Amino acid sequence: MSILEAALRNKESSTTNKGYERAGTILTVARQILVSEGYAALSMRSVAVGAGISLSTVQHYYPSREALIEALLLQTFNSYQAAIDQRMASLGDGSKLDLFNAVIEYFLEELSDQVSTGLFFEVSALANRHAFASQFFDTMLTRARKTLRNLIRDMVPSMSAQQCEVRGALIVSQMIGLMLFISEVRPKHKELAELRKEATAAIMRIALAS
Repeated sequence: MSILEAALRNKESSTTNKGYERAGTILTVARQILVSEGYAALSMRSVAVGAGISLSTVQHYYPSREALIEALLLQTFNSYQAAIDQRMASLGDGSKLDLFNAVIEYFLEELSDQVSTGLFFEVSALANRHAFASQFFDTMLTRARKTLRNLIRDMVPSMSAQQCEVRGALIVSQMIGLMLFISEVRPKHKELAELRKEATAAIMRIALAS
C-alpha cells in the first residue's frame, strides 16, 4: 500500500484518481512550507492557501496537522528508501565496493540538497516535541546505519557484527556533520573545496579498516 493509499484508506471506495492526486499535492505544499518557512508556519490553512483549495478539502484528506505531518514524514521516508533500493538494484551483482560507494554518494547528494537539508533540520528539531517525528527520526537514522552495516559486513566478512554496527553508526554521524558544510544553503569556503572528496575517503577508511 502506497503512502497516498494509506492516507486515504478510510475514504469510500469511490475516491477518484483526482482525489489521490489532490492528496499528493497537499503533501507537496506542506513539504515546501515546512522546508522554507519552518514548522511554526505549517498550518492546515497555510497548506490550503498554498494548494489553492479550501480548508475543508485539506481536512477531508488529513483531519489534523498531526495527521498531515505523519503522512508527510512517511512519504519522505518511503521516497528515500525507494531511492536507495533503486541504486542498489541498478548495480545488481556488481562489486560490493561499487555498491557501497553508490550508497554513500546518494547520501551525500541528499545531504547537500537544499530541500533535503531543510527537511532534515526541521524534522530533527520537531523530534524533540512530537512523538511521531521522534519515532520517524530514529527509524530514519536506524535504517541508514543498518544499510551501511550490511554493506560493510558484505565487504569485510571477517569483521564482527558489533564492529559493523558501530562503524555504520559512525559513518551516519559523520555524514550528518558534513551536512553543515556541504549543504547548498551554507556559505562556500574555497579552502573546503575538497571536503566531500576527503570525507568519502575517510568514510571508506572507517568501513574497511581492520
